Amino acid sequence: MINRLRATFTAGVCLLATSLPSFAAPASLDIDRMNVLFIAADDLRLNLGCYGDKVVETPHLDRLAAQGMVFDRAYCQFPSCNASRASLLTGMRPDTISVWRLNTHFRKTAPDVVTLPQYFKRHGYHTESIGKIFHNYAGITDDENSWSTPARLAQISHFGDYALKDSKPGKIKGIAAENADVGDDAYVDGPITEDAIGTIQRLAKEDKPFFLAVGFLKPHSPYNAPKKYWDLYNRNDIRPLGPTSRPEGVPDLAWFNFVELRGFSDVPRTGPFSRELAARLRHGYYAATSYVDANVGRLLAALEASGAAENTIVIFWSDHGYHLGENGHWTKVTARELDGHVPLIFHTPGKTAGRTEAIVEYIDIYPTLAGLCGLPATRGLDGKSFEAILDNSGSKGKQAAFTQVCRPWPGKKPIGQMGYSMRTQRYRYTRWVDSKTRMILTEELYHTESDPMERDNLIGDPDYAATRARLTQLMDETI
Repeated sequence: MINRLRATFTAGVCLLATSLPSFAAPASLDIDRMNVLFIAADDLRLNLGCYGDKVVETPHLDRLAAQGMVFDRAYCQFPSCNASRASLLTGMRPDTISVWRLNTHFRKTAPDVVTLPQYFKRHGYHTESIGKIFHNYAGITDDENSWSTPARLAQISHFGDYALKDSKPGKIKGIAAENADVGDDAYVDGPITEDAIGTIQRLAKEDKPFFLAVGFLKPHSPYNAPKKYWDLYNRNDIRPLGPTSRPEGVPDLAWFNFVELRGFSDVPRTGPFSRELAARLRHGYYAATSYVDANVGRLLAALEASGAAENTIVIFWSDHGYHLGENGHWTKVTARELDGHVPLIFHTPGKTAGRTEAIVEYIDIYPTLAGLCGLPATRGLDGKSFEAILDNSGSKGKQAAFTQVCRPWPGKKPIGQMGYSMRTQRYRYTRWVDSKTRMILTEELYHTESDPMERDNLIGDPDYAATRARLTQLMDETI
């Protein structure tokens, strides 16, 4: 089973555009400056062998983890694709850049912000993007600013990525998990990998250091993967991480109807999933995860063959975590452990491999990578570098990590409520507020050491009054 997930969430402060970061002038280019291979998965939680899952087949990511630093307590800032990616790639909390929804382009809400690849580009790097790095919806791209050449395969929809015609009739969504006896190139992650392999070979021959971002679409729904990856598993071996009933004492705001899955042709619009359907969906998710792993393996092999591996930082991340029926929920966008806790692996040439329990946030990746590559110190970011942890896995991380979610979500109706959730080493404290008045609507408190699935809300328990007061003060200081 997966190591019990430890999450942390963040509240954001709505800052004015004038508070967005200022940056030093471009530095002179060092010929030995490290390259960056920036690999993203989509909707991947910690069901990886390196995170303790005994069922999953992820040998390539496990090998990368053995050679790098594994972060056991990394957390995203908003458990939804667009908001999480915008936050990570700007080093800003969602409230700082005002991005909470799927169709909000950060360039409209924070036009002057400098993205992570843009910062590298400004300082002499060649930057390229293949696949889903920024969001693949509503034309959310940043080619002019972030990339030296236009992004490729960046706006392909998940919901058209099928190999079999019968799986997706017409314009409606198809089935939720396709098992097709096809090659790896039948789904878009295959062409993404092929393009990336050729790009690595080309960039390794050039004098300029590179920042290459490769974003896979899996295991995001539909959970489609070639049959050989389905065949890796006995469906009965794939179990949920905990109870599949909705816990009592949890406010209604903590849940929403997981419309992403409800829209598939073989998933009921309302009501519980049958045992057979739930088992097939989990099977497909694991198959798609192994498919991602195989593609990552091909990238790493290409990097080694190119001769650039000894001078390239490799980072692997997923935009957020995921529910597969645990606690009566599927998919994401809850202010809970399974959605906020994320995989993060850093392989930095010359640094010792290991793993750390230090708390870090995805907004910390930006300043960390900049520092590792010798770029001028970034100023004005919400994130803080964790380079010291890469030098010493026992280094202390943050006191807490934060994530937020909004209600309603998704949709275009005005946001009425915001949930801010804070994860410390032992607890999760969540506060739901009215978006306009900031009045507290309801609260949650979980002792995550003894209750990793967060089923026992202790907010009214007098034995935890002092803990509640301490965590309330810490959140007040942050938001």
